[in-house]
Amino acid sequence: TLTEDHETGAEPEAKRRKTRKGTHSCWECRRQKLKCIFSAPTDTICFRCQQRNTKCVSQEFPEEVSAPVERTRRMGDRVVRVEALVEQLVKKVGSHNDGTAVVCRTPASEDGGNPRHGIPTPVSTVESDSSRFLALYKPSKVWKYEKLSRLLYDSLPTREDTEMIYSARGHSSMLFHEVWTIPYTILDQGDQKWSENKIVAPGPKTHPVIIARYMLHLAVFLQHIPPEFHKEARGLSESPRTIMKRLVDMAIGLVTTNDELIGSIEGLECVMMESLYQSNTGNLRRSWIAIRRALVIAQLMGLPRRGSRAQYKFLDPKTKADPLFMWFRIVFHDRHLCLMLGLQQGCLDHSMTSDAMMASETPVGRLERMHCVLASRILQRNESDPSCRDFDVMRDLDMELQKVTRILPNKWWLVPDLARSMSDSHALFWDMRRLFVQLFHYNLLNQLHLPYMLRSSDERKYDYSRITCVNASREILSRFVMFRSFNQSTFCCRMVDFFALMAAMTLLLALIDSHRSSSAEKLLAHQYLTDRAMIEQAQENMEEVNRLNTDLLSAQGADLLRRLLAIEAEAADGHMYRAEGVSVQVPESELAQSEEDNISEFRMYIPYFGTIKIARDGVISKKIPAAEQLLGASSNNSQLPITNEFNKTTPEIRNSETRIYSSSYAQPYANIQPQLPASSPGNNSVAAPFMPQLSGSISDTLLQQPEYPVLAADVDNWAFQGVDMAFFDSLMRG
Repeated sequence: TLTEDHETGAEPEAKRRKTRKGTHSCWECRRQKLKCIFSAPTDTICFRCQQRNTKCVSQEFPEEVSAPVERTRRMGDRVVRVEALVEQLVKKVGSHNDGTAVVCRTPASEDGGNPRHGIPTPVSTVESDSSRFLALYKPSKVWKYEKLSRLLYDSLPTREDTEMIYSARGHSSMLFHEVWTIPYTILDQGDQKWSENKIVAPGPKTHPVIIARYMLHLAVFLQHIPPEFHKEARGLSESPRTIMKRLVDMAIGLVTTNDELIGSIEGLECVMMESLYQSNTGNLRRSWIAIRRALVIAQLMGLPRRGSRAQYKFLDPKTKADPLFMWFRIVFHDRHLCLMLGLQQGCLDHSMTSDAMMASETPVGRLERMHCVLASRILQRNESDPSCRDFDVMRDLDMELQKVTRILPNKWWLVPDLARSMSDSHALFWDMRRLFVQLFHYNLLNQLHLPYMLRSSDERKYDYSRITCVNASREILSRFVMFRSFNQSTFCCRMVDFFALMAAMTLLLALIDSHRSSSAEKLLAHQYLTDRAMIEQAQENMEEVNRLNTDLLSAQGADLLRRLLAIEAEAADGHMYRAEGVSVQVPESELAQSEEDNISEFRMYIPYFGTIKIARDGVISKKIPAAEQLLGASSNNSQLPITNEFNKTTPEIRNSETRIYSSSYAQPYANIQPQLPASSPGNNSVAAPFMPQLSGSISDTLLQQPEYPVLAADVDNWAFQGVDMAFFDSLMRG
């Protein structure tokens, strides 16, 4: 071959060829289109070839003989590289090893009766030889990401650390991120060997997205490690939290926020894992930002459409993710966070409950898909202006929620016994999934009925909503107590803590409201002690989690429940006075009491919302800060806060205090006509529309709000993340 001749230095004798009469130019002068001049008739090298130090070959010989040495060497090098790449391609096709080749899967093939929900096998994704070769031979892109891949690879923990980390929790934790990308029908097959392949670290020359996916999987796994492991992990080269933070910072900073890298299914999976990690950490706002970004990326890929209209690709032929199932998970998580934070949903897609999708799902999967659609309808109600049709919408949705519970047998709705499943990691995973689906169902019930829980009516038509909220809150709290007694890891399934906090607040407000009713109307009296005991147990669980993990959310949640329990206890003892004309001053902390050692009134400052005041007599009031105070509070931070929606629609109520009286003493909601009280010195109250009653006395003391946290502040700077804001906003919607 040419390369062999080049390497040995042999120069075979060139065969002479016939030339046209009068041809005297050499090949090099002919290529340059220059006149070939010889200094003397006896010279064998022309003048120009002497100047350029090139080989002067007459046209009597083949042109290849005149090729410059450098060009010959380059051609030989290219041939060597091509031969090596072809050999590498043959090995890859034969063994299906990992690589950096981009494997495009046609979505149309997913409809072709694949027994695994349309997820193509590695063999089915291999296209023609030419397309595979062209995808493989892209040295520019490979070298472009080589430094990034090496940087990510160098940040991975050592092999010994990784093995110790994975041995701390077991197989069940590996499945918690798989439920985001793989249908239950495949996960239920119990292929433990396949899941454990995830712990094998990728090589330093792997695509950076594949390395980032491994890093995020490992970080989510670290979140499930029990707190006692952190104390016993002396064999690790560094602490688990240090490893977790480094992995996440590198993966998010260099990959998931790089638009150039996330145009694949694996890239989309990385953004979803970022949202899952932030949610487990308690950073619900950052989790929502990440999942909304994943939603947009999925839409750009053409999801949830099928056929040729979808445009997505895979980097790794071993990836088992189902794009359509990933779309469902993205939309579900987006709606879930929107309910928690009081935000607008990202899309109105209901295709996840189509007949084809429901037919291929397990019963639990069908229930989750119905939950996704019902959450969308609740969000649509919350996003619209209050109207007389809201009550009918609520009843229709309530009937739908009753209907979907029949998808599963009666015993499925019992509280799962996690301790019994400890010996079987696969059974433990499914029991925990069952627990979380139950929690989400009861949280949907609370979200649906909360606006009607404290309303009053002569026909008592709102009693059903009140009882539904109470029962749903009991179900949530009983499962929270069981879960946190079993698992005290702060970052494991963090959403459960937010569910429990809202459920405890709902139940306490219902109890406070019940003490204002007559004896004949005390529907909660016989379960009063059980309800209080369950809330107290939840408070103790939060305190224990904080003690073991130094967790701000658990600490502030426990403190909030302790103060509300004190308010409810005094209300139960018959203290029925109205909180009129109380001075409002918010201290530096978010949670504050009205006066020193005075538990008759509890005030809670909520960023971007106002100050909630709850008194023993069942009065809930909201003080909305003036726009000037909002600007002044945030001026030191050089950030412009979001104006409260209430201020936008009713600017005249700024710097006023409105109260909701949640008892039979208040007039029926439908008959309330807000009236402007007579002006008097020191009275700055103005009538607020849709509010049952107004405060008649406002303190002259200006409300000095603490600095507002940034909109995407982490849990250490904004413990409740705005969940409290959404809770009271929904409560006051009524």
